[in-house]
Amino acid sequence: MNRRASLKQLTALTALGISGIEILSHAAPTTTTHPFKVGPRPLYFFTKALQWLPLTDVPRATKDLGFTGVDLPVRSNGFFDIDEMKSKLPAVVRDCANLGLETPVLTTEMTLAKRPEWEEFIKILSGEGIKNYRMGWMPFTSKNIVEELKSLNSQMKQVAELHARYGVCGHYQNHAGSRIGGSVWEIYYLLDGINPDHIGIQFDLRHATVEGYQSYENVFHLVSDQIRSFDLKDFVWGKNPRGKGDVPVNVLFGEGNVNFRLLLDHPRFKDPYMPKIIHAEYDLGGAEHGRRDPTMEPKQILATIAKDVVAYDQLMTA
Repeated sequence: MNRRASLKQLTALTALGISGIEILSHAAPTTTTHPFKVGPRPLYFFTKALQWLPLTDVPRATKDLGFTGVDLPVRSNGFFDIDEMKSKLPAVVRDCANLGLETPVLTTEMTLAKRPEWEEFIKILSGEGIKNYRMGWMPFTSKNIVEELKSLNSQMKQVAELHARYGVCGHYQNHAGSRIGGSVWEIYYLLDGINPDHIGIQFDLRHATVEGYQSYENVFHLVSDQIRSFDLKDFVWGKNPRGKGDVPVNVLFGEGNVNFRLLLDHPRFKDPYMPKIIHAEYDLGGAEHGRRDPTMEPKQILATIAKDVVAYDQLMTA
């Protein structure tokens, strides 16, 4: 089956023969007998898992799944890279507006290594009315962690001034691993003294829980004033297939170990302008990794993702 050829002629869900309402009804538990209340919005979808679709179908598919906004990967392994933004981004922004979706947020590879390109990049975002995007992760280049973070902080302050000039906010995500931001404390020092409206934190409770299984609440409260978006995903611990110990295994929203109730009553999460972004990183036949030829059927991919929307609304309004 040539998915991309067959889907280019129609919008995503029409071509697949299933509507957004049908998808959500398939995703809902059979015990549900009343309409869901709606959890805190805006609710974006990180569309890496939809890269098997033509880009023109992504806004409609995102809306029909129950989301209110598109988080668009604009990077080397995304829908397009930053060198194609001028030609491809305006149409996506326009399609989202025509559908009543939020202005998109972007996920990028912008780091201090791309500093010469940063002003032109931000200028394009500002011209399209885009206020928020995620930066790329940076590696540590030495063992002197504190001194390196101090040096990078100085450079980030200069970049923050650039963001302030154009009214755009860059977000640095905490992500489990050895790069800067594996520990939330590292981002705290990286962005020390920087106005979070210019460069803030994209807070990922899943990754904070993996790295600080008993201290994730501490780091959440530590940086809550710096948070400018939330990533939402879930995991359980599973056996490491490559050796000893356990590894995090991604699962559907609400089916794992992440304590999302930590977020519910916090003013930052309730902020109606604060992007909440669901990531589908569980098994979708490779679509979760951005594959353009996933082995799972399109209808099943969409119905599985829609379960996250149902679970989000149930949990956030319980």
